[in-house]
Amino acid sequence: MQPKSFSTTDIVSFYNETAWEYRFFWSEVNLHYGFYDDAHTSHREAMRNSNSVYADKLDADETDTILDIGTGRGGLPIHIAAERDADVHGIDIDPSHVRDARANARERDVAASTAFSVGTYHDIPYPDDTFDAISGIETVCHSAQKDRVLEEIRRVLAPGGRVLLSDGYMSRTALTAPEKETVRTVLDGWAVPELAHVSEFRTELEAAGFTNVTFDDHYDRIMPSSRRQRWLSRAVTPLLKAASALGVKSDSSVKQGVTLYHQYDVLDRGLAVHGDFTAELPA
Repeated sequence: MQPKSFSTTDIVSFYNETAWEYRFFWSEVNLHYGFYDDAHTSHREAMRNSNSVYADKLDADETDTILDIGTGRGGLPIHIAAERDADVHGIDIDPSHVRDARANARERDVAASTAFSVGTYHDIPYPDDTFDAISGIETVCHSAQKDRVLEEIRRVLAPGGRVLLSDGYMSRTALTAPEKETVRTVLDGWAVPELAHVSEFRTELEAAGFTNVTFDDHYDRIMPSSRRQRWLSRAVTPLLKAASALGVKSDSSVKQGVTLYHQYDVLDRGLAVHGDFTAELPA
């Protein structure tokens, strides 16, 4: 399956054109899958729980300076600042996301311990060895230069630092033509050029100098969230198509609606997995 090219403008346009849907149907602060378990059974609880799980995996505390790349509306760094008292920074290519993240930080009363700015993870706007930990939640998938992202993460991460990258990853190397079409539909709808294979991304992390590389598959935690997206697709996509025909909504919104349906098939059939890599830089 050949990767496609999405420019920074394409990706920003996708998020701008689907901003209302994310706000209304998903969350004011989070743009990612929620983590369900026995103690977190509603969508709102799962959203909060995902941030708690990620903060635990980063081992974040008040001594840390942390960077979140592709931060969106700031859900994870704001949680870490509020609950772990860490000094947290976030960068995003979308100026509207940065404005939203700053507003969300003020609402959570953590503006003094957070800093959000426009920036790309291909050229992170910080000096070498700045951060104790770096996170990226469902964002590296948008890059066609994932090795470049890892180089930049290593550059700004201090020796002994930790990294957490949660995303979609291909889990099979051979797909049938219909399977390729389903995956491509999902990637196009989310402005993603391609997903790295799990084993390939592990190799790239190790080649970049990271050690103690681990991968955690989120299947059981996220499938209720995935099913919710499929339900939303069934309910909303016909309305989005009508709105697009009237010129009220863009084609990106319609593609997003279709993607929400097929992402469930991709995950449930094991064509790709959602999971996180954690790793460290040697001290």
